Amino acid sequence: MDLQQINEVVTVSGLTPVPWSKPWFAGVASVRGAIHGITDLAAFFGLASPIEGDECRLLLAHPRYGVNAALRIEQPLGLRSVSGMKSIDAPLTNGLVVVGGWLDQDGIEWIGLDIERLLTDPGFLQAGA
Repeated sequence: MDLQQINEVVTVSGLTPVPWSKPWFAGVASVRGAIHGITDLAAFFGLASPIEGDECRLLLAHPRYGVNAALRIEQPLGLRSVSGMKSIDAPLTNGLVVVGGWLDQDGIEWIGLDIERLLTDPGFLQAGA
């Protein structure tokens, strides 16, 4: 993802669950006094079950999008440049938000996400079950 689409990465604990929401919607949390809707990124794409526990790392969407959304991730892996990676077909098929796929020298597949597109995706916006 383009780092300009992310405001910051924070660790929070104490997510508040939201009744009648989809399994990938982890709940809401207050970050610096603002309530954010939390989406478990891997669960949203169907890659894994939702992360257990209430402590998590969140990628906060940039405020310019006007949406207090955060993406829950298990662990940030740092910054990676795709310039030295082999381009491959993206392992996910959501063409709206997936902007590419790459294979690094260790054989690990990476995907590129467009956060701005994700924040306007109807499937992402419909968190109610």
